[in-house]
Amino acid sequence: MNTLTFSASAAPASASSVPAVPAHAPFRIAAGAVLALRHGRGLRVEVMEGRLWITAAGDTQDHFVGPGGRHALGQAHAVVIENVGSGTALLRLVPGT
Repeated sequence: MNTLTFSASAAPASASSVPAVPAHAPFRIAAGAVLALRHGRGLRVEVMEGRLWITAAGDTQDHFVGPGGRHALGQAHAVVIENVGSGTALLRLVPGT
């Protein structure tokens, strides 16, 4: 299993060490890969391709979101998103509910 940790509020250590990504740009995660958000508060997950499993600290339910689906993370800080589909998932993290 691959894990990518993402912090929306963290700045790169240096401009040359991390490539710039436009705000709200869609990105892909491989089948079986996990995205761990340290600061998911106020973000919404929008799924364009694939199927995601989303679980967040303080949320008593897990959520499965497919293509065209959206899920607001609300006040959750720690969030885990896993691609549970058989192919690559395409998603965006955007502000809002």
